[in-house]
Amino acid sequence: MTLIKLIRKYLIIASLFVLLIGCISHLLIFRFFIHYSADSVLIEQQQKIESFVAKHDTLPLVWKVILQPARIERRQIDNPDVYPAQMFKDTLLYSEETGSITPYRQLYFVVSYKGEYHLVNINQPTMISDDLFYAIISSLFILIFLLIFLTYVISYLLKRNIWIPLNKNLRELHNYDLKANTALNLENPGIKEFDEINDVIMRMVEKINADYENSRIFAEDASHEMQTPLSIIKSKLDLIIQDDSLKDRPDQIQSMQAISRAVTRLSKLNRSLLLITKINNNQFEDKENVNIADLLRGYLEDLEELMATKDLTIKHEIGLCYHSMNPILSEIMISNLLSNAIRHNVVEGEIKIILNAEYLSISNTCIEEVDEDVNLFNRMIQRSRTKESSGLGLNIVKSICEKSNLNIYYDYPSKNVFRIIVAFK
Repeated sequence: MTLIKLIRKYLIIASLFVLLIGCISHLLIFRFFIHYSADSVLIEQQQKIESFVAKHDTLPLVWKVILQPARIERRQIDNPDVYPAQMFKDTLLYSEETGSITPYRQLYFVVSYKGEYHLVNINQPTMISDDLFYAIISSLFILIFLLIFLTYVISYLLKRNIWIPLNKNLRELHNYDLKANTALNLENPGIKEFDEINDVIMRMVEKINADYENSRIFAEDASHEMQTPLSIIKSKLDLIIQDDSLKDRPDQIQSMQAISRAVTRLSKLNRSLLLITKINNNQFEDKENVNIADLLRGYLEDLEELMATKDLTIKHEIGLCYHSMNPILSEIMISNLLSNAIRHNVVEGEIKIILNAEYLSISNTCIEEVDEDVNLFNRMIQRSRTKESSGLGLNIVKSICEKSNLNIYYDYPSKNVFRIIVAFK
């Protein structure tokens, strides 16, 4: 839900709540003032009657003191102490004027003349409650309608003056490419808080650009500078190992060979780390529709000799499969998956490959299963399992899948069988 819709939603809910509270409060307030007005008239009539009784010691003739549409009634009582000095009530009486039952406000009081007590009842018509309620509801509905209308007008103005620039800035941020090294143009809507956000974003992007460029240059330069001395060390070690003077010193030859293997692993690790850095820095953005089936068949042919050294059995079901990704990354992914299946297999083991439009599954026999809580995509786990490996094979594949819109996971379908699955959909 967008922010403007959320604001509109809460404004409408608040308006409905105000309508409910307003109806109840207006009804109570109007009833109070209606009673107050009717009671004032009744008290004024009471004072006139009491004044007439005090002057003439008798009640006035009813037809002479009727104040239309008021009604005056009386009856003789024996004990005036059981009645209060004034008592107001609401009642319904038949009205000759309207020909219907009408609400009245009543006032009861006691007067005394000629040694007798009389209870006088004055009835004053008031406004009909239903009419009052409907009038209040109608007026409040008009106000609510105007409020909702103004809410939409205000939201439209906000959208035009604020949200359109904000949405434009969001599109700029979505489409911004770090490696393109282009300027980020954000539009200020003229509101202090939003302008400050734009300034903060611009400063952050400038720093990210600088850090990205520095890390990219450092990774490439460090890899390049390390490869040269590593190559020199490797070549010199090979020359020393081939020296005839060391034939009688097998312990030194073994040490030299161990150093040579370590240098080889270090060189592979250097290239792998550089590759991961490039993948994470989105330096393989070019994509095309890659034929995964042809790629898989090609690597199976290239690795036949390596599989023969372990006398591995290959079973495969390769169907049509195309996926939009960088062709270089697709080759690295297939190569690493097959290499891991061979490297971590057992002698006379088996590799089973299934490829279709939905997923690629590669299963291989293995010596032992790994605990479910262990993450094989972690470099340190891979490194501990095979000392000859840099431990970055599955880590590289994981990075490629994340950048290529693929899902990758693994399981153990049966004992001593490891399976890794790359889901295309």
